[in-house]
Amino acid sequence: AQAILAQAQNQQGIFPHHSSNRLASRSLTPAVMGQSECKGCSTSDATTDTVKVNVGVTLLADAAGAAQTSPKHQAAEEQLRCREEEVKEKQLQQEREEEERRRQKAEEQQRLERERAEEQLRLEHVRAAEAQAREEQCLREKAELAECEVAERVTAEEATRRAEDERKRAAEEQARKEAQEKVDVFLKAKGFKTMSMPRTSCFTASYPLHVAVQENNAGLVSALLLSGADKKVKNSTGKTPLEAAEKLNKKGSHAAVMAALG
Repeated sequence: AQAILAQAQNQQGIFPHHSSNRLASRSLTPAVMGQSECKGCSTSDATTDTVKVNVGVTLLADAAGAAQTSPKHQAAEEQLRCREEEVKEKQLQQEREEEERRRQKAEEQQRLERERAEEQLRLEHVRAAEAQAREEQCLREKAELAECEVAERVTAEEATRRAEDERKRAAEEQARKEAQEKVDVFLKAKGFKTMSMPRTSCFTASYPLHVAVQENNAGLVSALLLSGADKKVKNSTGKTPLEAAEKLNKKGSHAAVMAALG
C-alpha cells in the first residue's frame, strides 16, 4: 500500500481535455443534440481546456481498500490478535500463579502460626502438669513427713509409756519385796505363821492386819495389804480391820490407818 501511494504521488499531473474521449464527448453532447450550451461553459475551448485529476488520492483509496481486503493482511491481523491473546493469557497465567503463590504462602504462614500456637499451648500444659506434679509431690512428702513425725511421736510416747510401766512395775516389785520383808519380820515377831491364819489366845482370834490396826501402824497395814492380806477378814469380835480402826479412832488418831484400809 505504501508503494502504491508513493507511485500515485509521483504520477500526479494535468491531463488535456482531448485526451479523454469520454470527457470530450460529454462536453460536446449538448451542441450535437441541438440543446443550448451552458453559459458557464460557453467560453471554454475544447482544444485548450484541461482537467486536473488527483491520481494519488484515488490510487491511495484503492490501495487502502485492497489492503483491507487482502488475505495476507487478514492473516497478519489474525496473527497479531493471536499474539496479543497469548500475551494476555500469559499475563493472566502469571497473575494466577502469583496469586496461587501468595495464597500458598499465606496458608503456610497460617499453618506455621497455628503450629507455634499449638506448641506453645502444649508447652504450657506440660509446664502446668509438671508444676502440679511437683506440688503433689511436695504435698505427699509433707504428708509422709507428718506421718513419720506422728509415728515417731507415737513410738516415743509408747516407749515412754512402756518405760514408765516398767519403772512402775519395778517400783511395785521393789515395794512388794520390801513389804514382804517387813511382813515376814512382823509375822515372826508377833507369832503369826501366815497372814491368812489368825493367832488365837484366851478364846480370842486376831489376824495380822487387826494387830497392825491396834498398833496404829499405817505402813505395816499398807505392807500387809500389798503382800496379799485380806482386809475383809473379821476377828473374834466380828469386826473387819477398818471397823476396828474406826472404833479405835479418837480425834483422828487412826486416820492414816483408815486411809490405808479405805
